[in-house]
Amino acid sequence: MERKKASAIDYLLLVPGIGFIVIFIGSSIYITVAQSFGLQSITGKSQFTLKFWADVFHDKESLDSILFSLKIGLLSSIATLLCSFPMALFLRKSGPGKRLLSTIIKIPQFIPALVAAFLVINLISYHGIVNETLMALHIIKKPLRMLNDKFGWGVVLIQVWKNIPFVLLILQGSFASIRDDTIDAAKNLGAGYFSILTRIYIPLTMPGILISMILMFIKAFGDFAITSVAGPAYPPSIALRMRNTATLFQEWDKAAVLGVVIIAITLLITWLYSRLAEFVTGDE
Repeated sequence: MERKKASAIDYLLLVPGIGFIVIFIGSSIYITVAQSFGLQSITGKSQFTLKFWADVFHDKESLDSILFSLKIGLLSSIATLLCSFPMALFLRKSGPGKRLLSTIIKIPQFIPALVAAFLVINLISYHGIVNETLMALHIIKKPLRMLNDKFGWGVVLIQVWKNIPFVLLILQGSFASIRDDTIDAAKNLGAGYFSILTRIYIPLTMPGILISMILMFIKAFGDFAITSVAGPAYPPSIALRMRNTATLFQEWDKAAVLGVVIIAITLLITWLYSRLAEFVTGDE
């Protein structure tokens, strides 16, 4: 069957979507990259220089912010996947109460990130519900510091709670593509539950797993709302440091460098995940 060639009208239909990306997002990225090298300066004094890059990468606070956000992004994506995968497997087939459970799990998806952070604060604060319950049960003698801790466990906890519905939605789509007769055939051939899990479920859902981890990393790495509320006093997240550098210190060129770093690390992690997907699936 001969393939029909795209007409001018077909290309015009792409203009609203592609035009928005090219004009607005493309121009924003261009200006950010240019400002990081001293061009298109907001102060009006434009001159090519590597000074701002040198300042950022010789600044211990900026490096600490980059490493902190990278840690939060990786831990949040891994932890969210570990929590969501068993849920997606459990909800793969309909059953009594599963629809209600699925609805309850998806509630955080409709709560803004800033509101979610304040909600979880009431749970994990120094005298929050979790600490008071543990003390009442005589499990701990004094409250644990789970909020604004130096490592960032509070931020990871909120990220996981907020984004489980998002990752679960992707994984459920991957599980839906697995045919029941494939599982039945494996059982008839003597495969146990662990073999089915490692040789059928995980390999066949690997594209969904990698996509969810990539998107989850992007959300957690560049997050501003949650880390600004529940994050440690030091180091701030890279997004929070970028905002402070631009608005508080009026160093827009250094803020642009941090913006380019966010974009570059996100693209690098996405590329690494894609290479991992090719390795796992055997595609070259």
